[in-house]
Amino acid sequence: MKLFNAQRFGLLKGSRFKKYMVYAFGEIVLVIIGILIALGINNWNQNRQLTNANKEIQKKVLVQLDKDIAAIEDFQNDLDVLQQNYMKALGRDYDASKVKPGGMIGTVLFSVNALSLDQHVMNLIENAQLDDSAASEELIELNSIYKAYGKDINDIETVVFEKMTNNLAEIEQTQPWYADLITDFDCKNDCIDYLLHNEGHKSRIASLRFLYINGYGGIVQGFHDDLVTSKADLITSMTIRE
Repeated sequence: MKLFNAQRFGLLKGSRFKKYMVYAFGEIVLVIIGILIALGINNWNQNRQLTNANKEIQKKVLVQLDKDIAAIEDFQNDLDVLQQNYMKALGRDYDASKVKPGGMIGTVLFSVNALSLDQHVMNLIENAQLDDSAASEELIELNSIYKAYGKDINDIETVVFEKMTNNLAEIEQTQPWYADLITDFDCKNDCIDYLLHNEGHKSRIASLRFLYINGYGGIVQGFHDDLVTSKADLITSMTIRE
């Protein structure tokens, strides 16, 4: 037995041992290469899936952007109509085609124009797993734009509605015809004379017009312009990536 073990040890020390080690090392290298290839394929597949998912999100955001921009432009048209009613009530030049006969008083006193912000774009972006592309950076910036303007719009709406409420409260407390106006929308001569000629009322309407048209309208215009710019930037970044 000792002689057998000695002979075996001698063989292991010879060329066969070297060949065995080379073979074993080659097997280890092949296994490592196989693992690395599998990991690479898996990472590539995951990146491809993430890229495709991001492209779909970008397309959906562009569709919603078109809807939101159109909604803002419709709102701006409504504000323009309100502006013409204000200008008539204030005795200034106005576009008669945008003022309905007999509807000016109700529009000025009671019309509430508010831009309803759609949350769809923000939901799409915030619920998405974004990659590190330039298009994703545009989406993150766009989400910030929606949030910033959403806060500004909520703030100005609070001020406008408070001003409108205070104006109605002043009429309620000082004018005997208020009950007929608010109940039957019946504005007789004394009501018309007050609304068109009372200087205190005209001053309040002038302030309301400034807040609505200049304040609210200015914010909405900025929102519209930033969305149009963001849409163009997003399209550009998507084109470069392709």
